[in-house]
Amino acid sequence: MKFSDVIGQQELAARLRKGVREGRIPHGQLFLGEEGSGNLALALAYCAYIQCTNRLEHDSCGECPSCRKHLGMVHPDMHYSFPFPSNKADVATELYPEWRKEIPAQPYLNYEMWMQALNSENKQGNIPIKECHAILKNLSLKPFESEYKILLMWLPEFLGNEGNVLLKLIEEPPENTLFLLVAQNQDKILTTILSRVQLTRIPPIQNTAIAERLMGFGKTGAEDATRIAMMSAGNYLRALELAGNEENAYLEPFRNWMGFCFQKKLDKAVNWADDYAGVGREQLKGFFLYCLEIVRAVMVFPYMPEKSGLSKEEGDFVANFSKIVNHHNKGEKMYNWFNEAAYEVERNGNAKIILTDLSFKLARLLK
Repeated sequence: MKFSDVIGQQELAARLRKGVREGRIPHGQLFLGEEGSGNLALALAYCAYIQCTNRLEHDSCGECPSCRKHLGMVHPDMHYSFPFPSNKADVATELYPEWRKEIPAQPYLNYEMWMQALNSENKQGNIPIKECHAILKNLSLKPFESEYKILLMWLPEFLGNEGNVLLKLIEEPPENTLFLLVAQNQDKILTTILSRVQLTRIPPIQNTAIAERLMGFGKTGAEDATRIAMMSAGNYLRALELAGNEENAYLEPFRNWMGFCFQKKLDKAVNWADDYAGVGREQLKGFFLYCLEIVRAVMVFPYMPEKSGLSKEEGDFVANFSKIVNHHNKGEKMYNWFNEAAYEVERNGNAKIILTDLSFKLARLLK
């Protein structure tokens, strides 16, 4: 991974590169950014730049032996740790083949995508004590090829109290040893670890950068790319989901559903839920992400309608729907409900039950 592969984040990337060139590399760091911000992609590019033997001012060279090994994620001085289900492995190295397959294909992946790739069978991932001991062992060795050996731990939120065995390593690491955490939720990280690392906040990706990437991959035209980027709120994964929603395919079912609920036509709302539950998990995930963006647009519409990033058809619907939703601040409840529904679908919840339950709640709310 090179900095040129990272979507946006140019100002932050420049600061990171400058620190490396000037020899200012903190031994314990935390890259904190929300899902879809590219915190993992940025961390991978940063590590490749640190270990590049022919680094340029703006990027790693991509050609030296170190860069070629980073490309295949096989550098002997680059170690990875991540959550995994207990039924799949004892330590992360046993899952390196899957890691080397999934991360290059989608360095912006989230926890759910990773668990699905591991076929977790609905078991939760964590970073167990055996993995912590493996980290201690691996980082006690001298670097094989690079000046630095690096541990990149993705999602340290899944590291429980057993992570305290790593405290001394983080605080007083062996010479030329770097410890890099990549996280989404600061509140779920052990405070004893937080106090020992330097925090770098990764902001949401700029709209222009997301739009350029969507157009570069041929996913959308310029107008749609700009609209999707604005709706994605800096989340590249969300932008990809919305880009798959060709020709506003989610607008019509959403509009029909809201109409049934508002008019208290519960029989039609339930029938709609029964039918739409059959679209499949991935499409339903995209639908609920779309619901979130429409409700967000509804809530901000009275204040900045011209910046909603919606198509004309969506804009017309939002303008009318906002008169209902923004009365008595119903939008916040709807947003929370759709967010919970997306979470449940992500974890293989029953689609028919989720949609039917939402139909009754929305019918009571939209009056």
